[in-house]
Amino acid sequence: MRKLAVILLMTLLLLFAGCSAVPAFAPGEETSPASSAVSGAPEDPERAPDPPVEEDTTVRVTIPEGFTVLQICQRLEESGVCSGQEFFEVSQSYEPSSFTVPEDENRPYKMEGYLFPATYEFEKNSDPTDVLIEMLNAYRYRAGDLTDEQLIIASIIERESRSAENAALVSSVIYNRLDAGMMLQMDSTREYINDAVTDSPYLTGDTSRFAELYNTYKCPALPAGPICCPGERAMEAARNPAESEYYYFFFGNDNENHYSTTYEEHVAAIEEYGVQYG
Repeated sequence: MRKLAVILLMTLLLLFAGCSAVPAFAPGEETSPASSAVSGAPEDPERAPDPPVEEDTTVRVTIPEGFTVLQICQRLEESGVCSGQEFFEVSQSYEPSSFTVPEDENRPYKMEGYLFPATYEFEKNSDPTDVLIEMLNAYRYRAGDLTDEQLIIASIIERESRSAENAALVSSVIYNRLDAGMMLQMDSTREYINDAVTDSPYLTGDTSRFAELYNTYKCPALPAGPICCPGERAMEAARNPAESEYYYFFFGNDNENHYSTTYEEHVAAIEEYGVQYG
């Protein structure tokens, strides 16, 4: 019996030793990344793809003070708003319902002066009529009761002045010369013909006839129509010119406007300061 008990005891010890010697994995096998994870938590699920980005169909367009209809047509087309040619054609025939734009064959661009300079947001590939209406509404809101003659004067002021103070003084020179029956002789009117009328891609026929109608070195008083689209500063100066006895002015090389009452004073000032063109 004792011998049998010893045999049984030895058998049990061998069994326990065998169990503790079993490895966790068989020799020669590698652990997978999953089985070697410390936390045992599942990996992050695959991230869902970002939703497709919707294309922005709006475009912001800035029309600076002093732009012409020609420049506005070009900017609208460059910005992808609408065709410049189509905008021009619509602007030549459109009749606003809330105010009057003169119908005058002596004006190369019917809407010159009436498209208010501002920053607009349009849809790409817009209907040119919708674009025109928005600009005309802005003009009606900003211009108020400005007359067509005042608009012509404001357009010259816009091109001839660089500050509110000078705008009012330039306005006084224009009114003083008109009252005295003098030709205006404003370089900006001559530049308008050269830059916006001659060789315009939108105008057809003989455009040379507009020179004597707009160039104030040739026409006796105001040009036949506005020479650009003026902003509020120039409009206000056209309504309320400064009180002065000035009939002459120029922009000098000292970056200042110089005003004179007589031609002799004007010539002397030019000799002293020089004239800055452009």
